[in-house]
Amino acid sequence: MIILKNRNRGLIKMLVIIFIALLLLAYFGLNLRSIVASQTFQDNWNFLTNLISNIWDNYLKGAVNFIWNYILAPLISNTAKHVDEQKVASSTAAVLNYIKL
Repeated sequence: MIILKNRNRGLIKMLVIIFIALLLLAYFGLNLRSIVASQTFQDNWNFLTNLISNIWDNYLKGAVNFIWNYILAPLISNTAKHVDEQKVASSTAAVLNYIKL
């Protein structure tokens, strides 16, 4: 007998973790609003967003565009075209079989 595990617990698990994290922050007296509004957090946030933007623009964008334009998009297009052709062929065969009856 095959036992299927319930894998739909990700959202509830994440909500419980966030709730526990907020309880811990409150217990230790940390205020998220003051942390996010602090100049240090703002400087770190701006640094990270600029770093990620720089990495995307200078290193990843070209490679991802190449992979999408020359590998994935044609593969998806050809697969979709092949599936459509199979649907037409099967429906045509079904009509021809119906007419022969």
